[in-house]
Amino acid sequence: MGNTVGLHAQMSEVDLAHAILKAKGQPLYYRELIEQVLEVKPVTGKDLGHIIAGIHTELNLDGRFVHIGRGVWGLREWAPDKGTHIESLDDDYDN
Repeated sequence: MGNTVGLHAQMSEVDLAHAILKAKGQPLYYRELIEQVLEVKPVTGKDLGHIIAGIHTELNLDGRFVHIGRGVWGLREWAPDKGTHIESLDDDYDN
């Protein structure tokens, strides 16, 4: 990720994900988002699948994020109605 301003390895993975999405200004496929998180804060001692599952679970539980569809995540603040998915973006992602 080219712009790491404000991103620090001391941040939690979910806070990093929030900062990355905020800086990017657009939704990301969860694997791309998690890869960018791990670039800033490498996690060791667990297999990659376990790490990805853990971060994905944190995204699900954190109210700042919204699942747009097909594995794509954005920020709830971007949703026109804070209680809805941003379904119109589904066709832009083929995963």
